[in-house]
Amino acid sequence: MSFLLPIYVISWPVAFILLGICASTDLKDRIIPNELVVAIAAIGVAQALVARPWQVWLSLLAAAIVFCGLGILSHYKIIGGGDTKLISAVTFLVAPDRVGQLLIEIALAGGLLSCLYLAARYRLKSQSSSQSAAVEVALPESGLALMIKTERARIAAGNSLPYAVAVLGGVSTYIAREFFQCFYAMSCSL
Repeated sequence: MSFLLPIYVISWPVAFILLGICASTDLKDRIIPNELVVAIAAIGVAQALVARPWQVWLSLLAAAIVFCGLGILSHYKIIGGGDTKLISAVTFLVAPDRVGQLLIEIALAGGLLSCLYLAARYRLKSQSSSQSAAVEVALPESGLALMIKTERARIAAGNSLPYAVAVLGGVSTYIAREFFQCFYAMSCSL
């Protein structure tokens, strides 16, 4: 395992940074660039080739199954196509026997994100009904202020969630749990 540590020390932060860029792009534009998805998948495949070369075919099979399953949901507009590709790509970052656990953590993060958005939507609707006569003052807006204003309008309209944020949250939870387990219990399964 000692020779794998430098690989994880480099590849996981790079994958995490790419996921962060995906999340911010999804939050801003509701799109996940294919180039970032391919880069994340390539990092995962490279990790698999070095750490568990005998399981690479299982990683490919797991990613294909996840892609097909989420593809059906994407066809019915339950989840976005970019989200389908991103979730399939992050499955390469974990061992094939850990894909289910990763998907559960992504789903839990998605549920938390959904609850936050529903609460924000409820609050925005209650504010708009009680402050319908209030006058808005136009202030110069920075990039962050404009993004918040745009997201606020999306929430109020009930638009789609930026699910890449949930993917980032789920992967972050997975990474934190695995690294704590690895360093405190000395049983690494990354």
